[in-house]
Amino acid sequence: HVAVFSDISDRKALEERLQFLAQHDHLTGLPNRNLLRLRLEQAVESAMERGAGGINPVALLLLDLDHFKTINDRFGHLEGDRALMAFAQAIKGQLRASDAVGRLGGEEFGVLLPVTTLAEGLEVATRMLHSIRALELMDDAGHSYRVTTSLGVSTFRQSDRSLRDMLDRADQALYLAKHRGRNQVASLETL
Repeated sequence: HVAVFSDISDRKALEERLQFLAQHDHLTGLPNRNLLRLRLEQAVESAMERGAGGINPVALLLLDLDHFKTINDRFGHLEGDRALMAFAQAIKGQLRASDAVGRLGGEEFGVLLPVTTLAEGLEVATRMLHSIRALELMDDAGHSYRVTTSLGVSTFRQSDRSLRDMLDRADQALYLAKHRGRNQVASLETL
């Protein structure tokens, strides 16, 4: 009789690392667009399952780092990367354990706030706005600079046919904030 034993712990660790890399942004370590979208879909499904008693509120924030190209042009891409990492940490610092944040691409981020009303979502967005304004960043040459963000806020409505409806409103609100001069929070929804 021959018995063969194999230690698969290295292989398992590699599989877990590859899974993480496939679902997370390499720069910030945050979930990527695909993983955040999956979490959004799960939150919307949960909200819709509430039935006759109404839906659980779900808020979505879309954030864009204002004038990011200027940072890259003025200080270089390495400093742009550092600004994105600081921006991501400032966002994370305002979240609860149940919330989810992800990098959607470039300088755009999304935040899922489950069991959150529009008023509460606007409050979180305002805290993020102030937290990001308070960041004081410094390049390698010792030049300090600050960053700002534009935020669009929406909530899932009982009349929404899909996640797309909430995403579209958040996206339109983000562009409204930019159109109004950036460095602010906007929502198309009324309180």
